[in-house]
Amino acid sequence: MENLYTLRDVSLELPIGKNYRKILQNINLDISAGKIYTIVGASGCGKTSLLRVLGGLTLASSGAISYLSNPVKAPPDGVAFVFQDYASVLLPWRNIAKNVSLGIESKLSKVECGKRVEDAIALVKLSGRELDYPWQLSGGMQQRVQLARALATKPTVLLMDEPFAALDAMTKTGLQDELLKLRDQTGVSIVFITHDIEEAIYLGDEVSLMQGPPGQIVERIQIDLPQNKNQVYTRSLPQFLEYRKYIYDAIEGCK
Repeated sequence: MENLYTLRDVSLELPIGKNYRKILQNINLDISAGKIYTIVGASGCGKTSLLRVLGGLTLASSGAISYLSNPVKAPPDGVAFVFQDYASVLLPWRNIAKNVSLGIESKLSKVECGKRVEDAIALVKLSGRELDYPWQLSGGMQQRVQLARALATKPTVLLMDEPFAALDAMTKTGLQDELLKLRDQTGVSIVFITHDIEEAIYLGDEVSLMQGPPGQIVERIQIDLPQNKNQVYTRSLPQFLEYRKYIYDAIEGCK
């Protein structure tokens, strides 16, 4: 299977005053279709910077990064972001349907845009709330709107930067399960940043451990858990608990 993304020895330096600071160092990563890749590590180790490099928002200083075999020099077509701060990316003067249509309304016919919006809202289970405004929705619903906006572009890859971190525990676990269903329904690949070790294991087909600064991927762990996941049963499995201990010890050892 062809990789969607290939990163080889990718490093990033950014100007700090009159000097440069190395943010990422020698990142090697392959991302293939239909998988969820979670990235976990301590605060400040460069996880968000890596996501920005993948999304073409920040250009790597050295090394090679390609998307569908093409060098990443700008945001690639077929790649969409979902950010942690959903409140700041939704436009309060637009209703839900208009927020979801924001990325596609200038590119598609009115009919096709409307169908895309309708389908995306249905995927995140917000049908019937199209005319509501963001301030009329809970935090979890607002994050669903941001996810619907990304899905309306029919992405090949979703880049998600701690999207559930600000939500309460019940909403968070519910959205984790919805994300797994969305992956199965759409085949989208997902790169998911998190500080939550259990979230990384529960969602991930592969967990990358980062340490830094400068940010480096020190280990990639293939997760082998039953596909039909359940928040209570899966998290109590001996394999899950072993992954959790191993990753926790590995992160602590990097400090």
